[in-house]
Amino acid sequence: MSAASVLAVVALAFASASAAEQHQVTLTNDCGYGTPRFLYQGNGSPQGAATIQGELNGGIAWLDNGALCSTNGVGCGAVEFTLQNTGLSQADITLEPEGNHNYLHPIGFNFINGCNTGLSCNNPDCVDQASFSSTQVPLVDCEADDSGISVIFC
Repeated sequence: MSAASVLAVVALAFASASAAEQHQVTLTNDCGYGTPRFLYQGNGSPQGAATIQGELNGGIAWLDNGALCSTNGVGCGAVEFTLQNTGLSQADITLEPEGNHNYLHPIGFNFINGCNTGLSCNNPDCVDQASFSSTQVPLVDCEADDSGISVIFC
């Protein structure tokens, strides 16, 4: 087999593997108000729970309460995440007391489909563990292929 043929086979195998990649996002609202939403890089329309084909980069999930949150979660506490097979899936809870993302209700997440790790924030005092400065971001990692994320509000 020629070098070009080998490269074509390897490229096809890689394309098939990446095309099969998928990541599930579930959103659970136990608050009794609001609508859980998420969006991600390359898809600027907020949506509910979904299974995404391919990498999910730059994801953010929040509870849209109609008044305090903008269409990208600004104003509310949020979970930010990236889910990918070719790298490392990561997530964090974003609370920034300066006003970009504020604690309004309990929020948490768990990776699903291969990892059993997560983080939760159940009161405004969790700012120290879930709030981030430019020098410290407590990320939770998952190395499993096709991992998903379950985000829980209240």
